[in-house]
Amino acid sequence: MGDTDNRASMRSRLRLYPLWYGLGALMLLLVAVLSLVPVPEEIGVDDKLAHTVTYFILAGWFSLLASHREALGWTFAGLLAYGMAIELLQGMTAYRFAEWGDVVANGTGIAAGMLLYLTPLPRVLRLVDRNLARILQE
Repeated sequence: MGDTDNRASMRSRLRLYPLWYGLGALMLLLVAVLSLVPVPEEIGVDDKLAHTVTYFILAGWFSLLASHREALGWTFAGLLAYGMAIELLQGMTAYRFAEWGDVVANGTGIAAGMLLYLTPLPRVLRLVDRNLARILQE
């Protein structure tokens, strides 16, 4: 059995898949809001590092929900397009700026975050899912 067989139908294995996907959607919403509201000139955090870490977290989360390895390509493309859309929207504001460097930092974070798919973390998520589902049923 290959990796695809081991991860086939992750949705059916995760009893609380809508909850996990909903948490990811909330993270996307939070990133959009924080990316589009005015911020002070200097917030004390390296901008490119913040982009890399943010998109690492997003990609890591969604890679844990991926049903098979082939889905990772779509996850990568979707998150990269999301980051580019945020940059375009920032360019339309009078107080934020679109930067290609941010897109590169996003892509770096996404690529690194996707590697979490290859770790034991998907199994940990299934264990947490199973136990939480059992608690919620009681």
